[in-house]
Amino acid sequence: VYTHLNKNVFTMECSNPFVHKLELPFIQKVKVLLLSLTLLPVRLCFALLCLTFTSLLAYTGLYGLTMEDIDRTPFTGWRLYFRKMICGILRVMFFICGFHHVKVIGKQASPKEARILAVAPHSTFFDALAVIMMGAPSVVAKAETSSVPFWGSLIKYTQPVLVHRNDPNSRQNTIKHIKERSNSEADWQQVLIFPEGTCTNRSSYITFRPGAFLPGVAVQPVIIRYENTYDTVTWTWEGFPAWKCIVYSLGQFHLSCSIQFMEPYVPSDEEIKDAKLFANNVRAVMAKEVGITTTDCNYFDYLRIEKSKRRCGALQKLQRKLNSPLLESTAFIEDMSEAEAVAEVGGDDDSGAGAAAAMLCSRLGAAEDSVEVTAVLQEGLILDGQPLDLRDLRLAILIATSTDGLNTFLDNSFRWFDSSLADNTMTKENCSRILQKHLFLSVKEASEACESLQKEGLITKTDLYIYITQTKPNHFKVLKEAEDTLISNMTELLTKTAGLTAERMAARFEKVAASGSSLVSDMSATVAAGRDKMSDVLTSAATSLHKRMDSYSEKKKD
Repeated sequence: VYTHLNKNVFTMECSNPFVHKLELPFIQKVKVLLLSLTLLPVRLCFALLCLTFTSLLAYTGLYGLTMEDIDRTPFTGWRLYFRKMICGILRVMFFICGFHHVKVIGKQASPKEARILAVAPHSTFFDALAVIMMGAPSVVAKAETSSVPFWGSLIKYTQPVLVHRNDPNSRQNTIKHIKERSNSEADWQQVLIFPEGTCTNRSSYITFRPGAFLPGVAVQPVIIRYENTYDTVTWTWEGFPAWKCIVYSLGQFHLSCSIQFMEPYVPSDEEIKDAKLFANNVRAVMAKEVGITTTDCNYFDYLRIEKSKRRCGALQKLQRKLNSPLLESTAFIEDMSEAEAVAEVGGDDDSGAGAAAAMLCSRLGAAEDSVEVTAVLQEGLILDGQPLDLRDLRLAILIATSTDGLNTFLDNSFRWFDSSLADNTMTKENCSRILQKHLFLSVKEASEACESLQKEGLITKTDLYIYITQTKPNHFKVLKEAEDTLISNMTELLTKTAGLTAERMAARFEKVAASGSSLVSDMSATVAAGRDKMSDVLTSAATSLHKRMDSYSEKKKD
């Protein structure tokens, strides 16, 4: 039995667990194609036959029962025998579909030892095989799944705990239901929960939802592994579509799966009082056993991080098109007043946005109608119904050239916006706007955040700092993702400039040499002087850049 861990469970960074992309080699694609034309139809027909038959058994067993009846007492007698028959038939179905042998490690605890089974990572609809192997315990599922053809009746036959999303009291009712099952004296089967609540690519454990841990009873952690040469079974939010998952997986001769039952985790008194701590500690034990990281980011946090990456990518592309670093070429924005920064770029309609792009092309020395400039503005810098503020562009560039994105964001935001107010103070309207533009929060999320932080309509820098670093630490990762992304780009730009100058000097030398050897010595001197001058220019540019960066660092320290 595991004892509880330290309350401050360390959370590690990882790649996006909600994306799964797979590119099969050519030979493997040919194999899948051939088997899709031969083996796949047979497997699909047999699976359909098994699902039809087991659904009929489930409908028969549920005949005359309401959901209240299903929830009232555990099945016994012939209904319990039907459940075992359904599990047996579905196991045969999975065998025909390629899961010939499921490796079982450890032993499933009895309901008295652990009322709840916490199964993770949850990465595919093939996880239903694990549910069957465990004897179809009561699953926690969305109420809508009970009406899905075939699977709906099978889910209801497990006597599930259904979550009604349209019920404002759904969360409390679900927790109450789980507690009743966990503490009941009746001979209920175990409750099975996928605590992650969604599918991931198994690269890390995301935050465990507290539902399985609120009753404060022993939980048995269960680990599912798919150790195939090509990961065709994983189905996440992005990347690999469901039809490919089915076709590619059923187009394999054999699919590997293993289920590991860990020792029941008995919570400490502290964990019984704190379900979040209980969940985090169980997750840490499972992550250590599997050898993967943990992350507290949810899907929407990763969407924000991806948006930050896209903005930085757009800034990098723009910088490559310019003759000087964006840090230098946009410095003029800092000398603008609030009225100038907004008024100079036009209104908040489409024509105003077009005028903003045209003005920026001119000021930055970019080509007219530059797609790179437009792309940067479209990455969250123009909000619906609001004018573009050039200071937001400057702020995005400063964050991308900084090694301390959070303080760069806070220092400059409170320095530029609402400068007429007391130091380090901002209106909640402006705070909401910068949260939307630079942390990529929705209007609702930004409004709720500002409402919780404001005091008499004003928000202080200290309160916003605490909100980002402590209340919502995942927001900090959005700024962290942008840090330092333009610095390497500047080096490329300087190298490119030096290369172009050298090429031009060489071309000039060849042209003059062709017109007369008598001029060669003069040209050599010219080239040497040009090299010296270019060296001075590059040295000056590098020194200016370092001074600029040192200047911003000093401002942050102050």
